[in-house]
Amino acid sequence: MNEPIDVDLETVATEALRKLGRNIVNFSKIEAALKYLLTVGKFEGAVGAISEQLNKNYDKNRKKTLGKLVEEFHKYVLAEGHQVEPSSHSEFSISFQVTYDDPNFLKSQKRALLKIVAERNKLIHQDLALLDTSCIEDYYKLISLLDEQNLRLRAHLEELAWMIQEMGNTLKQLVESPEFLQVIQSK
Repeated sequence: MNEPIDVDLETVATEALRKLGRNIVNFSKIEAALKYLLTVGKFEGAVGAISEQLNKNYDKNRKKTLGKLVEEFHKYVLAEGHQVEPSSHSEFSISFQVTYDDPNFLKSQKRALLKIVAERNKLIHQDLALLDTSCIEDYYKLISLLDEQNLRLRAHLEELAWMIQEMGNTLKQLVESPEFLQVIQSK
């Protein structure tokens, strides 16, 4: 006969807090990935001012909320099957976009990331505030919520990691191209 294993509150609380920390780290990684893509994904200007432009982009993005980052990510990085035209007055312009031909897919992607923002806000501002730390059932509910949430977080992290890798590969090819070296050396 299987008898229930007696689990104490402290053990369950420790597990819940470990999983909470894991999810908070994953939320932070999503935020950092969005900041990175928005910082290096679009810049233009004089060849000698690339570093300065990247610093400006970084300063502009570093204090933005996750919700604002998601909005800008969908405005500047994810696009519906079109190309960005560089400014005619810039001698150098780079824009990284992931384009999709299906506008419904783009909308669903945006909704999914906005849901992550809402989940993060609800977790931090409501769920944890309502947690009864003397109730083992509350910890079990929190663990279940965090495990389900983590699956979605990891899926977004994988997609953002792919984008960052592709952008890095593209920039590497650009920098190693003979044309780019000619432009840099002519200035």
